[in-house]
Amino acid sequence: MGASIIEMVIVLVAAAAMTIIGIQEDIAKRRAGLMASEGQNEATINSKLADWVTDHYATLLAQYTTSGSATLTPPTLDDLFTGGYLKTAYRNGPFWGGQYTIDMTMVPAGCTATAGDCHVSYRFYPSLPLTRGGQPDVRGASQIAQAGGNDFGFSKMQNPAVIAGLNGSWTAANPVAGAPAAAILATNGDGVDGNSVYIRRDGSLTWTGDQNVNHVSMHNVHDIDAEGTIAAPIVAASNADVSNAIRTPGTLLVRNADGSQPAPIDSGDAAVHGNETVDSYVKVGDIGWPRTSCSNPSQLAGATDHSGLLLACQFVDGVLQWMPVGGSKLWYGYTRIPVGTGYVVDNPGCPAGGTPEIVLTGQSLYVNPSAAVNYPYSGTGPWTVYITDGTGAVIPNASAVAQMFCGY
Repeated sequence: MGASIIEMVIVLVAAAAMTIIGIQEDIAKRRAGLMASEGQNEATINSKLADWVTDHYATLLAQYTTSGSATLTPPTLDDLFTGGYLKTAYRNGPFWGGQYTIDMTMVPAGCTATAGDCHVSYRFYPSLPLTRGGQPDVRGASQIAQAGGNDFGFSKMQNPAVIAGLNGSWTAANPVAGAPAAAILATNGDGVDGNSVYIRRDGSLTWTGDQNVNHVSMHNVHDIDAEGTIAAPIVAASNADVSNAIRTPGTLLVRNADGSQPAPIDSGDAAVHGNETVDSYVKVGDIGWPRTSCSNPSQLAGATDHSGLLLACQFVDGVLQWMPVGGSKLWYGYTRIPVGTGYVVDNPGCPAGGTPEIVLTGQSLYVNPSAAVNYPYSGTGPWTVYITDGTGAVIPNASAVAQMFCGY
């Protein structure tokens, strides 16, 4: 009987001990869940804070430029909620007390908007450390940081003045008053901007290197201003509007809007398919000379003497040659004057090596109806003209019209 009572007591004590252990494990499990939930909540706030910085970078940069102070105005949790970044109105502080704190700075020191080297660095942290029983709960802080992700870190007992990121990936100064252990902090980079690697859609940051768009197309582009070379096998344009001169002496040149030196668009042999309208003027290169060979029919060029004579590549006697647009006989420097026997007629100035030529047409004369009428002249310009009969005798009082032009 006495043995049975002792055995019963032992069983009851063991059961009580197991109950206490089970309660402790359940409490630990529930606390771990609470830490994970807090870490996930803080991770959501931190993620939306990064989005807010990206969308408001231009405003922050303007504030920095105007004030000259690297300290920036961060959003509140209410700003993140009313701005649509947070879908839930979070309480402004963790369950153990204190408030969520956000601070922002423009880095690095001395950066400028012109140089495009300014980035926003922010920190997000509770204003009080995590405690348990009045003592820093480093283990709980670790659980919160683990649930938050790689942007999170916490301070340890060994060196509480330093916040260490998960797996030692980064370190930052402990911003909580007194630099206690079990302080929790999230940052996009202490002194750098983790979002600076992305192209900002508001255009507030300039690119710092060459871009490769991986052979994809760009649509709905408004203006393109190029300082260097644009190289393309085909430049296709529909209803191209050219506001100033286009030069094509081998490469296409588009004059700058301010009228300064044209910048080359080096596209090789560019092909334009369709009609082109040029509202100003077109100037071709002065690279051709009459009767010299050329390569492609219908090419246009100016004469190399810079006279402005326009040449086209044409087949002449089966051979491609540069010839004046309009043919080998041009009324270039055309003059029509009345002349008589012994008159001296000046030749026109013919560009690009043209040969001065003259045609005489009778205007008024009287001869024997059975006699011939001739209009001989001497010289290659100026010319001396004559009006003679069939015997070569000068016909007195006869007149004619001399027409001078250029031949090629």
